[in-house]
Amino acid sequence: MFRSAAVASLLLLFAPAGLWADHIVGGEFQYLFVGWKNDDPSTGIRRYHVFLNVYRDCIRGGACFDGGDELPRQLPKETCVVLPGESQKSAPMHITVYDGDQIVTQYASLAVPFTGFKDVAVNLGNPCLVLTEPVCQELATYQFFLELPVSANPYTIAYQRCCRNESIRNLLNGNSIGATYFIQILPQAQLTENSSPRFNIFPPIAICINADFRIDLGAADNDNDSLAYKMCDAKVGAGQDGLNPPARTPTTFDDLAPTIESPYPYTSVTYLAPRYDVNNQLGIGSQLRIDPLTGELSGRPLYPGTHVIAVCVEEWSRDSIPVLLSETKREFQLSVSRCGSTVEADLLETELDEQGRFYITQCGFGPNTIVNQSTLESSITSYDWELRGPGGGLLTGTSRNFVTSIDQRGVYEGKMFLNRSSFADNCKDTAEFFLEVLPGLDPDFEVSEIVCDPEPVQFTDLSTTESGQRITGYSWNFGDSTARSRSISPEPNYQYQRGGNFSAVLTVTDENGCADSITKQVPYFPSPRTLLLEPNNGFGCAPFTNFFVNRSIPISDAYTFEWQFGDGGSSDERDPTHEYALPGRYDVYLGVTSPIGCFVDTIFQEVVDVRESPVADFEFLPEQPTNAFPDFRVTDRSVGANSYRYTITDNAGDELFTTPLAEFDYRLRDTATIHINQLVSHPSGCRDSITKSINLYLTNAMTAPNAFTPNGDGINDRWMPEGLWEGASDYRLRIWNRWGEMVFTTRDFEGSWDGTFKGSNSPGGGYLWDVTYRNSQGDVEAFKGGGRTD
Repeated sequence: MFRSAAVASLLLLFAPAGLWADHIVGGEFQYLFVGWKNDDPSTGIRRYHVFLNVYRDCIRGGACFDGGDELPRQLPKETCVVLPGESQKSAPMHITVYDGDQIVTQYASLAVPFTGFKDVAVNLGNPCLVLTEPVCQELATYQFFLELPVSANPYTIAYQRCCRNESIRNLLNGNSIGATYFIQILPQAQLTENSSPRFNIFPPIAICINADFRIDLGAADNDNDSLAYKMCDAKVGAGQDGLNPPARTPTTFDDLAPTIESPYPYTSVTYLAPRYDVNNQLGIGSQLRIDPLTGELSGRPLYPGTHVIAVCVEEWSRDSIPVLLSETKREFQLSVSRCGSTVEADLLETELDEQGRFYITQCGFGPNTIVNQSTLESSITSYDWELRGPGGGLLTGTSRNFVTSIDQRGVYEGKMFLNRSSFADNCKDTAEFFLEVLPGLDPDFEVSEIVCDPEPVQFTDLSTTESGQRITGYSWNFGDSTARSRSISPEPNYQYQRGGNFSAVLTVTDENGCADSITKQVPYFPSPRTLLLEPNNGFGCAPFTNFFVNRSIPISDAYTFEWQFGDGGSSDERDPTHEYALPGRYDVYLGVTSPIGCFVDTIFQEVVDVRESPVADFEFLPEQPTNAFPDFRVTDRSVGANSYRYTITDNAGDELFTTPLAEFDYRLRDTATIHINQLVSHPSGCRDSITKSINLYLTNAMTAPNAFTPNGDGINDRWMPEGLWEGASDYRLRIWNRWGEMVFTTRDFEGSWDGTFKGSNSPGGGYLWDVTYRNSQGDVEAFKGGGRTD
C-alpha cells in the first residue's frame, strides 16, 4: 500500500516532460568507527556511525529529499506533493547493507529520517569571477548506526535514486538513468578500528566557462592513513518503474526510489563519446585533473552546461606493504556557467592614449602619489609597480597606490600588475602608464585691509613657479556664493555684499598646463554706510504685526542689532517681528555694530502707520430657533463700524443669502447648520470679520382633547393627541375605560380611537390615556390624562 503511494508521488517528481525539472544530483558516504557493541570488544561486533550527504538542484524550487515529513513544515523550498492519506511528501530514505552479495537481514531496508537541509555555497575556484547565471543546490545529511561483525566479504552500504537531470551534457541518456551512492567497509578495514576519509568542503556547484579554476577537494582521515585521489566514474542505479505504468521489471531494484538497493558491483554511466570520458568529464581540452596527493581539482572548462563529476579518494595503510582500506566516491553536479571578471586595472589619469596607456601629469618636483582605481578591490591580492626613473633606475612598490619622489623634469614609463603570480589569467591585469614630471607652482595672494568703511577688497597676486615658467591663467572665487563671486583677472577687486569671514580661492595655471590653488580667509566686517529697511505696506490695522526686513549692506548674523519700535518695544534680532497694539504713527530706531566694533545707527521717522480697527460682532434672537419658531433676527453688536456685509453659506460653502443691512430677519428651513459671516469696515479703511453658526433645534409638543363624540356625524368622531412630532420616535398611545380595561393602543403618530372596543361601541363616560415617545434629542417623554365620550 505504501509502496504504490510512494511511486505515485515520484511520478510527479521525475516526469520527463518538464513537470518537475529538478532532481537529486549528487551524494557521498562516510563511516566512522565509534566503538563496540555494548562497549564490549569481546563481542567482535563493531559500531559505525554512517553519514550520507545528498545534494539536490533547487534552482526552480527543488526535488524532494527522501525521508518524508518528520520535521514541521518550516522548510520554504520543500514543495513536494503530499498524497491523500499520506503524511510523506516523498518516499522514505531507504538504505540497504550487503555482506558480499547477501543482504544483511537486520538492515534489509533501513529507513532513515529526514532532518532538514541547508544551502551549498557557490565555490567557483577562481577568486576573480562572479556568476551571471543562477545556480542553486541544497544538502541534506542522513545519519544512522550499524553494528557489524567481522566478515570475509566487504560490507556495501548503498542508496539509489532515479532520475538525473535531462540537461546533463556529458552522459548518454542522462535523464533516464538514476544514480548509486555507496561505500564499502573492506575486510582489511574491518580488522582495525578504521574510519573512512571525510571531504573537507562541500563540492563545487558551478565553475566558469573558459576560466581557470582550482578547488580543494582534499579529505581528512582520523587514522592518519595515506590518501590518494583520482577521477572515477559515476554509477547507475534505480530505474523508471512506475513512471510509465504498467511496465515493470521483476525486481524492485528498478523502482524510482527502491526500498531495497541492488547489490555491488554497479554499472558505470556511459559518457557521451567522443568528447567525454572518465578522464575528461568536462570534455576533451578542458584540462580537468585532480592532484593525486592533495585532491586539488583544476582545469579550464570549454563547454557550457550541466556535467556529472565523480572523484574518488583511496585510503591506504602506512604499513611497509600498503593495504587498501577504503575508497570514498563523491559524485556531484557541476554547472559550467557564464561569468564576469571582477578585476580591471585602472589608474587616476590625466588622459589615455590610443593604446589605452595611462598618461599621468605630476606638477611639482618631489613626493607624488599615483592613485589606483583598480576593481574589484576584494579580488585583488597583490600589486606590483615598476617605474623607470631618472637615469634608468627601477622604482618599485607593492601598495595599492604608488608613491614616488622624482625631482627631475621628464617623462617616465611604468607598469602596474594586479595579482601577478595568480594561477588564473582572468585574475591578472596590467596598466601601462607614463608619468610626466613638470615643475610646480606656488600660488599666493594678499588682500587689502578693510575696517569700518565698506570699500571693495583689493586682491594682489603673489604667485611664483619652480622653474620660472610663465603663469598663463588666473581663476578667483571670492567665497560668498553669489553669481558675481568669480574673476579671471590677475589682480581683481571685489565688493562683498555682506559681512563675514570668506574663504577666497586662487587657482593659477602655467604654460605647461599645470595648475595649483590656495585658499585664504578674508575678514570683512565694516558697518553699512546707510541703514535700509524693506518698504512696508503703507499702513496696518490695530493690532498690527509688522515684519522688519533689514536690507542694510553689508551685515550678517554675526553683527549686533538694537531696535526700538516707538511704542516701548525692542529687539536684538536681525529681522524682527513686532506687534503694535494701539493706533498711531511710530518712529523706529536701529543701531548696528559689527564684530570689530564698527557702529552706525538711524531713526526711521513715522515708518509705521497703525490705524484704528472695528470689532465685528453680532447676536441671534432667539439664540436657538426651533421647528415651532424657525425665524430669528440678526442684531449688530460690532464696535466702530460704518458699513456692513453679511453672507450666509451652507456646509458646502454655497452662498444662501447676502445683505448690507446692519440687522435682518431670517428663517431656517431645515436642521442643516448655516454659517453667518459679518464683515465690517471702519472709516480708517480697516476691516474685521466674524463667523457664527446656527441650526434649527427640533422640539416636540403635544395637546390632547378632553372629549369627543363618536356618533358617526363626521364631526369630532375620533380621538387622538395632536403635536409636533418631527424627529420623534418610539411613539405609543394607550386608552383605558373606567373598569381598567385597555380599549385601544397604537404606535402610529397618526393613529386615533373611534370609540369602539372589541367591535362594539363603548358606552359614554370617562376614560384614561397615556402617551410615551422618544423626542428628537433622544430623551423619553411621557404624558397622561383623561377625557370622556358623549
